[in-house]
Amino acid sequence: MNKNKILMIINEFPPTGQSGVQRPLKFVKYAVKAGWEVHIIAPKKPVRKVVDYSLLQEIPKEAHIYRVAGLGIKTPDESKMVNAHFAETAPPSKIERAFWRLAKLVNDFLFPYDKQIGWMPFAYYTACKIIKKQQIRNIYITAFPYSAFLVGLALKKKYKDKIFWVADYRDSWQFGIMIEKLVFPFRLKTIRKTDDKVLATCDAAVFVTPETQLEYINKHSWLKEKSYYIPNGYDEDDFTGITPKKFDKLTLVLMGKLTKVYGSPLNLLKALEDCFPNNYQVIHIGNIDKAILHNIKTSGYTSYNYLGYQKHSDAIAYSLGADINLIILNENSTAKYWYPGKLFELLRCGKPILALGPQESNLEKILSATKRGRYAYINDKEQIKAQIEYILKNPDQFDTSPETIKQYSREELCKQLLAIYEKGQSSNS
Repeated sequence: MNKNKILMIINEFPPTGQSGVQRPLKFVKYAVKAGWEVHIIAPKKPVRKVVDYSLLQEIPKEAHIYRVAGLGIKTPDESKMVNAHFAETAPPSKIERAFWRLAKLVNDFLFPYDKQIGWMPFAYYTACKIIKKQQIRNIYITAFPYSAFLVGLALKKKYKDKIFWVADYRDSWQFGIMIEKLVFPFRLKTIRKTDDKVLATCDAAVFVTPETQLEYINKHSWLKEKSYYIPNGYDEDDFTGITPKKFDKLTLVLMGKLTKVYGSPLNLLKALEDCFPNNYQVIHIGNIDKAILHNIKTSGYTSYNYLGYQKHSDAIAYSLGADINLIILNENSTAKYWYPGKLFELLRCGKPILALGPQESNLEKILSATKRGRYAYINDKEQIKAQIEYILKNPDQFDTSPETIKQYSREELCKQLLAIYEKGQSSNS
């Protein structure tokens, strides 16, 4: 089998949009640039409501793409989702809440992993044909959706040591944020059992944060020998030819999602209103829980501008023109270990970052190490105000050397991924 061939099974792939697409797309791009022959299995149709056709331009012409039809169901728009576990998004009446829970029970029974499980058999069948025809040993599968890992389990059972499979965890599965509250116990049991089987079966597991990696290692000490930390990053090419947006007032830009799980901007808006009444704006690009958006509107914060999803280049243009870029996390048991993939693009933008989250956070450590921003406790309005004032009084302090973030270059990160396969090849020879 050709050592420089790789089969990448990617469910969330352009023209599907949103941030999760960036990581595997950049791995494809730089694997091709490194001289690898890349074969990609992706869905025939977008798997999310959000699409970004501009991302298609980033797929290298040399990559071999197999668009596979299947029975997967599109992920709904997060801004339209409700959750009966939270008072703000729960149906108003007891009867409606009971019906919601019944619908959730049926959903968890029919889709124990996720709604893309119907795509899995078709991806597996196509993968078998490609592996046989192209004599491919190296397999890369990324999740979410986690049902994609079922393809890896089936392929490993069929080909055993003839393939080398890397499972790329873009998020934690069985340790996901508030997972015990968001799914029924029987589904959680299925998830944990399958997740453990994936870890035991794959040849290597890659995690986007060291904390997620450690969580899994603490449960399975044997995983230490075959687990790796490869964070998300930024692509220098994404900043080429981008003209920063220009604004006539203090502008803070937020790229990402705002939900009951991930966080709310209300305390930030209160702090801004105290400091700069009617002389600022917050621009939000991404998704927002409809209950949070309702609270913002009813509270009278007219300076909050929700633009929804924007194509990637436009989102970067907004961030490049911002006075301050924002990251907002919730306060829960796992948020202190978490940081969004957009962080690394914001580091590259070079504009000051204001991050809000729990009292202890690894995000604060990254901002401190790179000298790219400040951190405040999300429930402390006075601390938020103090950090905003500090940033505006000391803007030059955050214009630090590019060398401080070079380790997060997508090209460098892809080299780390390919090195795992090279290590696997040498151990098999």
